Amino acid sequence: MKTFKKLFIFIFVAITGFGTTVYAGNSDKTEIRKVKKFNAIKVSAGIDLYLTMGNSEEVKIVADNDIIDELITDVKDGTLRIYMKKTNWFSWGFNKSRKAFVSVKELNRIVASSGSDVRSENTLKGENLEVKTSSGSDVVLDVIYKNFSLDSSSGSDAKVSGKVKTFEAEASSGSDIKAQNLESGICRVKASSGSDASVNVSDELYAKASSGADIRYYGNPTIKEIDESSGGDVTKKK
Repeated sequence: MKTFKKLFIFIFVAITGFGTTVYAGNSDKTEIRKVKKFNAIKVSAGIDLYLTMGNSEEVKIVADNDIIDELITDVKDGTLRIYMKKTNWFSWGFNKSRKAFVSVKELNRIVASSGSDVRSENTLKGENLEVKTSSGSDVVLDVIYKNFSLDSSSGSDAKVSGKVKTFEAEASSGSDIKAQNLESGICRVKASSGSDASVNVSDELYAKASSGADIRYYGNPTIKEIDESSGGDVTKKK
């Protein structure tokens, strides 16, 4: 999936003629960025984000020397924003490195878009976590939270493991949610427009599948609601 997305971006740039030639020999540069306190993260522009839960907030950037100054990190209203300057959209280069290594003390929200990838390096823990993925972004997370919500759209993929008390999941527009390794007590899941969702639930399940979407659930929960419409399917898995 990741290779296909990056190939698509490369072809698009080549066809439009806006691409900049990528010269061999560029070396990666590392910078430690000073930022204000944050408890949420928003990443975009094909940047790879590696998350670690620790005792302090730290941000390290690794990128090709000629684009590292274009990779912006700032904090607004408690959200760490990691992105590329819009004015240099076509000068980033197809295979240029763009990575952010972020350590957090508390994390309540993650937003990933525009082909960015998010990986947790250890288990993320807390009370409430909201994750939103869109536009071909990918996330792989291990979490232990009381309440967890996940919204994936526009061809994005999410793979989640761990344990939560309540899990609210929504997949749309060809996105995939793979949460069969995420133990949840109460799960509310919606899938639409050709998307897929797999969940693991022990107590209560509310599931709605429509427009060719598939929901697969693991466990033996009490079925509170099953709604299948327009070719949508909800299936129990062993």
